[in-house]
Amino acid sequence: MFVRIKKIKGNSYAYLVENSWNDKKARQKVKQYLGRVHEVEKVKDVPFEEFSKLTQEYKSIVSALMEWSLFQYGFTKDPLIQKKWIYDNGKIVGDPETFKITSGKNNVTLKINEGYMNEYTLKEILNIDITKQEQHVAGTKLAKVFVNAGISIPHDVFIELFQRVYI
Repeated sequence: MFVRIKKIKGNSYAYLVENSWNDKKARQKVKQYLGRVHEVEKVKDVPFEEFSKLTQEYKSIVSALMEWSLFQYGFTKDPLIQKKWIYDNGKIVGDPETFKITSGKNNVTLKINEGYMNEYTLKEILNIDITKQEQHVAGTKLAKVFVNAGISIPHDVFIELFQRVYI
């Protein structure tokens, strides 16, 4: 499955799509709507080491990477709910506890770096199982889920995460 972007009346929307083959023809089936796509510009470049420490479990590190990415793209901590991050005067909210990005009650997809950050791509990082694969294949799969989510993970953080999930 992969994220596909469709333009409708000048706006971009993200869908989770699955390919299948039928009589030598490719078919795409939409599995889930992932929300309107918002392109955000990187506004600051902060080293991850200044933002978070690597003393947590895997899920907490992924949460910190999400926060770090949102921070670099202009999100700020919500003054009322310090665990959430807001953008554009609160029109878009990123929640590193639930790994959701929303606008009101609607899911949102952020186009950052080479990927699309949304609930699906973030949870794909959390749920990856690479334990029964060769090391280079496992590393490639782990890197791919971060790229798909738009997270530019620092090399040393990637190595640390890989060692935690590849046992």
